[in-house]
Amino acid sequence: MTPTTTPRTGSLLALALAGALLSGCSGPADSEATPAPAASLAATSTSAPEPSAEPATATATDDAPGATAGDFPTCDEVKAVLGPVVEGLVELDESENGVATGSDGAALGCSWYTPETDGSSTALDRYGFISLGVSHDPEYTAESMEPLGWVVDDPAVSAAGAWALKVGGGYDPGAQLDATGVQVVRDGVVVVLTSGGVALQDVPQLAALTEEWALGAGVAVLDLMG
Repeated sequence: MTPTTTPRTGSLLALALAGALLSGCSGPADSEATPAPAASLAATSTSAPEPSAEPATATATDDAPGATAGDFPTCDEVKAVLGPVVEGLVELDESENGVATGSDGAALGCSWYTPETDGSSTALDRYGFISLGVSHDPEYTAESMEPLGWVVDDPAVSAAGAWALKVGGGYDPGAQLDATGVQVVRDGVVVVLTSGGVALQDVPQLAALTEEWALGAGVAVLDLMG
């Protein structure tokens, strides 16, 4: 991977999930919604993000073969380590949380929504979600991302043997996690966390899901990977 490689598309995943919110909920929001962008598996609202489309080198393939479904925890296990701030969020009936396997191996995708999203609530400002994806990419390194200036210098993440990235830069520990999200990486395992609402605005129930919280959550999920 070269320093100009585009980071994982957390924003695409978030935008697609916003489309799912508009198209999958009953109530006043049931007018015809703009379809979610038809991109790769990474932008599918209920599927795991696709591992990097770049072909792995022979060395990387030998050292870290494509992941399999057995390499990942369940979404319930992931939600448990995310802590009490996500306990009130729900999985929609049409969700396909879990592991999806593509040409580059398996990846985990999990999404949880505010209860209002799964009903007929007229409080559109309370329609929101958090999305998390886990995949393997041994070529995704801090050294390759540093020239972009998006690598987050966080002592707790570093102490866990990991590194973090905020797409676009401007990491703010107290800011609510948004559509671009954060990424936490260790030993080629990439955890992407994003959040948003119908119009990608701040959602009151998700206010505690800050960017700093997301870094800790990413490390907790990496620890589940063994």
